[in-house]
Amino acid sequence: MFEPNTAALSQGCDTTLKNVIGAGHSCVRAPIAALAVAASLGLGAYASNAAAQAAPANAPQGAAATFQKQAADLGIKSCANLFATLGDTLTRGTTYASNASTQKDAPNDHAAQALVGMRYDTPNYTGQSAGVIFTSPTKTGCEGGLVRVAPFPQSCPDVVKQLPQGSTLATTLSGTPLYNLGGNQGQALLVPSGNSCVVVTVANAMDRR
Repeated sequence: MFEPNTAALSQGCDTTLKNVIGAGHSCVRAPIAALAVAASLGLGAYASNAAAQAAPANAPQGAAATFQKQAADLGIKSCANLFATLGDTLTRGTTYASNASTQKDAPNDHAAQALVGMRYDTPNYTGQSAGVIFTSPTKTGCEGGLVRVAPFPQSCPDVVKQLPQGSTLATTLSGTPLYNLGGNQGQALLVPSGNSCVVVTVANAMDRR
């Protein structure tokens, strides 16, 4: 039976979670090859054991380091680096709060995830977003991925014009277009919602030993 293990972390620059809860602001960082999905669409461009920590509002610690600590608090070792990379990528350019969880017993042998609420405030996009990162140990290392959901005020045809260069239509899923993002940045589903467009971005990654 799944028993989540939780902890809380508050950061001035970024945050993370064993079920871990955090809040913070993500600093601008260099793009991560093949995982820079946060920069896509102009977003990144402009029981349970519990513990709590706080950092000054001007703390220089980045999201990667914060999610790395969150993984450590959860008892995640083999997937700690990938967990941190995914968390850093997902939250780039945002103010966010996250809640992470994994199996209480033998957490390093099981999957882990973090649910993240985010707010973007950039010249190109201002609004709420949500995402999930997840990792799981394998025989050769670790695999994981991220999902981000962001509503855009413009129509989906207008959003298509903002996709990374080289993006192509992969297929249509029951009327919902699925695009392969240029630069090996994952995939995006464009869901029309009235005059706006909800973009669901997905990317996978692995970390081999």
